[in-house]
Amino acid sequence: MKSVSVILFDARVFGGIQQMTVDTIAILSKNGYNVNFVTMNISDKVLNYLKNIKNVKIQLLPKISNITLQMLYSRIFYRDKDLSINMHGDIQPVLSDIIYFHQFNVDYRIRAPDWKRLILVPQYTIRKGFIEKIKKEGKLVLVNSRWTQAEAKYFWNINAEILYPPVHVERFRNIKSSERSNSVITISRFSRDRGLDNIIEIAKEIDYNFIIAGYVQDPAYFNEIKNKKVKNVKLYPNVDEETKIKLMSSSKVYLNPTPYIEGFGISVVEGMSAGLIPVTRNKGGVVDFVPEEYTFDEFDDAVDKIKKAMGDWSEKKMEEMRKISERFSLENYEKNLLNIINKFI
Repeated sequence: MKSVSVILFDARVFGGIQQMTVDTIAILSKNGYNVNFVTMNISDKVLNYLKNIKNVKIQLLPKISNITLQMLYSRIFYRDKDLSINMHGDIQPVLSDIIYFHQFNVDYRIRAPDWKRLILVPQYTIRKGFIEKIKKEGKLVLVNSRWTQAEAKYFWNINAEILYPPVHVERFRNIKSSERSNSVITISRFSRDRGLDNIIEIAKEIDYNFIIAGYVQDPAYFNEIKNKKVKNVKLYPNVDEETKIKLMSSSKVYLNPTPYIEGFGISVVEGMSAGLIPVTRNKGGVVDFVPEEYTFDEFDDAVDKIKKAMGDWSEKKMEEMRKISERFSLENYEKNLLNIINKFI
């Protein structure tokens, strides 16, 4: 039986990268591969998920929490005769056969003020050596969108291929509700970097209901948002999947409030799969699939875009959004991943 090593050092949480990794492992196992999962930290949730997959072995490495030290370790630790996939080339410079980059945000920060740049110089130096080695040895670099593909070319002159991440749109396919309220929903962890303050400011200007639902990563930040007490904003902390689907099925617009550039935008695709019209900035991986008429450049323009999306919503528009989201289904990811893997076997 053929063997593949899948490498993701940090599996302590079950975010987008971890979901993509376990989906990759499950697909490889389903298609007759032995899988060696290489990690430093693994949560019980990820572990329990992997226990249900056949032909998976877990290789635990020494736990290193400091990112710079982890990167230094990455450069020297891993040599395997099997085909190997590095699932997070952004921060783990492991020279695998296939290296997946989610975005090149470190390279933005190197242009930051001197004090910030100084902190990141060691990481940037390791990263630069790693990428030069990738190019020299002709390793395959995969990215999650045209935006990240352009970054790879701009920052490092790498000709990357796109492999869109899998989105579990099958969880939302049965949402057929056409009786919806004028609600705007955001699914997000409660963390300062997610820009949830932007929702509060927008909600003050429009008489729609705003829903923020997700995991409370930063309790202090959650309480800050809660204490603002904006009457048309309702919070759902640590929401379960059933409640999440119920909230999405009764809303019309999905708002992506993050001020940062995301390499893809899984939650936006999920919203579209539930029949919501997405409103988001016109930067990052979302430009690959969000209709341009619902994107904005600055948050000052978001109010008008939300009003437009709310006015445009209909059953026909709901089906249009669903159709776009199906491009990123688990089935399509499986087909595209296997096409890549088969080139190496």
